[in-house]
Amino acid sequence: MQVETNDPRPPYVQVADGLRLAIQSGELAAGTKLPSGRELAREWGVALMTLQKAIDQLRDEGLVYTQRGRGVFVASADGRPPIDDLSSLRETVEELRRRLDVVEERLRTGDVSST
Repeated sequence: MQVETNDPRPPYVQVADGLRLAIQSGELAAGTKLPSGRELAREWGVALMTLQKAIDQLRDEGLVYTQRGRGVFVASADGRPPIDDLSSLRETVEELRRRLDVVEERLRTGDVSST
């Protein structure tokens, strides 16, 4: 996703709205770890501070929460962090999915060099 320059909403609002929609639609399920701030900023084409402001807004709304040293996660519908033992497994599966996406993209484009 990218911020639209013709959109009258500030960039941080556009990012927050996009992430909120992904959370509310279930695309980002409760317990899912969001990509790093740098990754999201690059994906959206915004500065890291702009991205952080969007995350702060979602945190204020109870849609995401931060675990110090671990990252930002999607909150459950009641706004609380999940307390089940599956959150670590969800995080691992999500990370593996991201890594697989990178591998598949490299195979698709023929870029098989290791980094």
